[in-house]
Amino acid sequence: MAAKIPTSGVLSVDLIKGRTIGTPRVESEDYIMTVGSARPMEDAARIAFYELVMWLESDYGMERLLAYQLCSQIARVRLENMVDILYSVVAKYPKSHLPA
Repeated sequence: MAAKIPTSGVLSVDLIKGRTIGTPRVESEDYIMTVGSARPMEDAARIAFYELVMWLESDYGMERLLAYQLCSQIARVRLENMVDILYSVVAKYPKSHLPA
């Protein structure tokens, strides 16, 4: 059973018509993040990092191999869910390392 904690927050959602993404994208003050949900856990992580690399390539103009290399060195990973049927993994890339 998961712990449930009530909280308050502000959520902003952008809808970009005519554009498709593979998984949810999240942006905070310090990170851009993608979510992978799958079983086994390795697949969830693989999906999250693949989508993060695709985001860095499409929106920030990074070459794909460079994005993979940087993600392997400076991105962070977080296991968000292991209670439900699928594992959820978040890949986080620091905004301080985004191209200008």
